[in-house]
Amino acid sequence: MRLALAAGGLAAFSAIVTSIVIPPGPSALAIQQTGQSAGGPGDTPGLVQVQHQIQYVQLQPGQTAPPGAKVIDPAAPKPVTVITTVPAPAQKPVIIKTTQSGKVVK
Repeated sequence: MRLALAAGGLAAFSAIVTSIVIPPGPSALAIQQTGQSAGGPGDTPGLVQVQHQIQYVQLQPGQTAPPGAKVIDPAAPKPVTVITTVPAPAQKPVIIKTTQSGKVVK
């Protein structure tokens, strides 16, 4: 009995030490930045969202944009955003009457 208890304790101690000593896997931030996951058993493809950063560069006179780059004319008018607030229709408050036991009284 003592031998079985010692073996169980040694296994538990080994599991705890292993979880502390093993370096952590890739963080969620690293997964979001790279768009790839470590391929663990619980990973499902397609659930990682990647936000692409847009880098704006102002070209000097005589420079041309690289192929495929979107060019924004600095003399073009700035886009206008119009926000219209519409009030919600007035709603009648709903009152639910119940008994002490929780049954709804009509």
